[in-house]
Amino acid sequence: MRVIAALGALCFAYLAVIPGAVVGATIDPACAGSSCEYSPPVTVYLVIAFGAATLALAGSALALALFALRPSASNGRMVGGCLKASAVLIGVVLLSELALPHPIAALVIVALTIPVALIGAARRADTSIRARPPAAGRRRAPG
Repeated sequence: MRVIAALGALCFAYLAVIPGAVVGATIDPACAGSSCEYSPPVTVYLVIAFGAATLALAGSALALALFALRPSASNGRMVGGCLKASAVLIGVVLLSELALPHPIAALVIVALTIPVALIGAARRADTSIRARPPAAGRRRAPG
């Protein structure tokens, strides 16, 4: 498990470089003209979104490295939390990248995703109520 966590740390460290480079490209684009520039509020939003994604991916890399060095339940929970944060922020960045050129498509995706997420959350809450089957832990008579 330590080897897999170490490889995951390297992978997430590499993945953190990509949005970090996009932050630099957003602040100082190499191309010129109106097709390369966003309005200042959109530029600020993109820098914040990509910067947060970079930090979440770097946090995942660090958490995986710590887990590789010293596997424990607390380090495992930290890995899970960092991976969830990375997934959420990457989802926000990808939706933002879709919404900038195609806002109607992004609205349709959000309108379809919210009910599915609510149904999944309701099912998850329903299954967490009954953690054990009714007869769990009882001895059965042989035969």
